[in-house]
Amino acid sequence: MHFIMVLEREEYVRFIMRGQKKASFDILCFMHEDILIKTSNWGIEVINNFEKDKSLGLIGIAGSSFKTLAPSGWGSPVYEIDTNFYNYEQHFKHSDKKTFHTCHNPRGRNLENVVVLDGVWLCTTKEVFSKCSFDQSLFKGFHCYDLDFSLSVGKHFNVAVTFDILIEHFSEGGYNKEWFYDTLKLHNKWRMELPKSIEPISERLIAQMEKKAFLRILFKMINLGFSNKYLFNFLRDYRKHSKISNSLYWKLVYYLIKMIYLGKTVD
Repeated sequence: MHFIMVLEREEYVRFIMRGQKKASFDILCFMHEDILIKTSNWGIEVINNFEKDKSLGLIGIAGSSFKTLAPSGWGSPVYEIDTNFYNYEQHFKHSDKKTFHTCHNPRGRNLENVVVLDGVWLCTTKEVFSKCSFDQSLFKGFHCYDLDFSLSVGKHFNVAVTFDILIEHFSEGGYNKEWFYDTLKLHNKWRMELPKSIEPISERLIAQMEKKAFLRILFKMINLGFSNKYLFNFLRDYRKHSKISNSLYWKLVYYLIKMIYLGKTVD
C-alpha cells in the first residue's frame, strides 16, 4: 500500500519535529521526498562519519564554507577560492535540461567543513538535535530552516558536506516571494554574525563576493516583481542596519538603476 502525504507550508517544520520525537535510533536523517539515495549501505556511511569525528554535528551533500551578509541561498559567489562543495545528480522538472552529475570536491576529502548546508538531505544525531533544534517560531515552511539549523549547529559542532553518499534529486527547486521573505528573516536573525567563513578570505575578496551576492538578490527581486521603491528601500535598510559600507551601497544603487532602466543583467 502506498501513502501520499501533502504538506502545507505551515506544517512542514512541525511535521519534522513530530518525526524526530518518534525516531528510535541515535541518527536523524531529514530528506526531501523527491530524492533517491544511490549509495548502497548509506546508513553505515552516515554512522561512520559521526563515529570517526565526535565534533561532527551535521552533514549534507551540498554546502558552502562562506555565508554572505547579502540575502542568499546556501551557495556563495566564487572568485579566487573554492567555497562551495557538493555531490549529487540533478534532474530538471521545469525545463528541458538533461540530468547531470554535479560534483565539486577540489581537495579530494571525504568530508569538507562548511558553514551552511542545503536541506535536500541532512543527517545529525539526537544529541545534537536536542541542543540545536529547528526554529519553529520563525521558519514554519519549506525555506531557510536548513540554513538556520546549519548556523545553529555550527556554533557548537562541525558542519560538513560528505562525499561518501550520492543522491539523485528529481526537481531543481525555485525562488518565489515566500522564499525571499523567509530569507530576510534568516538574515535579520543572524545579522550580527554574518558574513561568516571558515576559510581564510581577505577583506578585498569578501567585498567582491558580497557585491556579487547583492546583485544576485536584486536581480531575483526584479524578476519576482518587487516595486522599484521596495528595491531601493531594501538597499537603504541594509545600509542602515547591517555592515554594508557606503562604497558598496552606492555601487549597488548604480547597478540597480542599470538593471531597472537599462535592462542590464547580472554577470
